[in-house]
Amino acid sequence: MGLIIGFANDGIAGVPGVLRVTVESPDGKTLTSGCLDAGHPLPGKIRQAQLVLPNVTDWKGLKLKAEIELKGMRYPVRWACHQKLNDNGSLTLRPNLRQDV
Repeated sequence: MGLIIGFANDGIAGVPGVLRVTVESPDGKTLTSGCLDAGHPLPGKIRQAQLVLPNVTDWKGLKLKAEIELKGMRYPVRWACHQKLNDNGSLTLRPNLRQDV
């Protein structure tokens, strides 16, 4: 089981470095992590990524966080979305279809 996520860039510049995405359990344990290609997603484009979830039967409640890796340092990224973020800037995954809510 895994997640396929579409990352959108509605800005005018590419990502300055590498975007690292991490999926955590509700208690904060890292389940999986990976990086997009440097500079992606490109401006005005969407980049899809697949994250394989080891031994997870339900994705609801998992937390998604992002960091930009630049010159050996990691900087936290806050999601730009309608859903309320957690205090640390992570996004808790939840269903958004009417029949699932």
